[in-house]
Amino acid sequence: MPSAGAFFPNFLYFAEMAPNPELNVLQSFMKARIPYWQTLGLQLKEVSPGHAVFEAQVRDDLMQNGILHGGVLASIADSACAVAAISKIYPAAYATTINLRVSYLKPLLQGGFRAEGVCIKAGKNILFAEAEVWNDRGETVCKASSELIVVPFNPGK
Repeated sequence: MPSAGAFFPNFLYFAEMAPNPELNVLQSFMKARIPYWQTLGLQLKEVSPGHAVFEAQVRDDLMQNGILHGGVLASIADSACAVAAISKIYPAAYATTINLRVSYLKPLLQGGFRAEGVCIKAGKNILFAEAEVWNDRGETVCKASSELIVVPFNPGK
């Protein structure tokens, strides 16, 4: 398999500056390729092998009938699951969600919220992850479980 530098020209540059270069490159790679995160205001705060943390703020344009739209919570949970899972296999491969189950436990009306994702199993072809989302008072507002399929990098296609 070609090195990560073959897929990402800046990989060697980042590798020289960062204590954990692959995860720093992953963070930059994900932010650049997923502008949807900016649309929702999702901020990737932490990445470590098998773990990811996102934060965001409730905004008026994300509300439905006075509460945060459930799709925003599903998106932050999915993103936390995905980055946690991908961090276990990157830079050799990528992954994409094939199944997401979200349980909404409490409405979110205002303030900040935080999602933490954990990869619970990294198989050869399928990754399994879970996420929990809390409001700024530390109350759980939703939980999610995710399955992701491993997608090898294929720069020629």
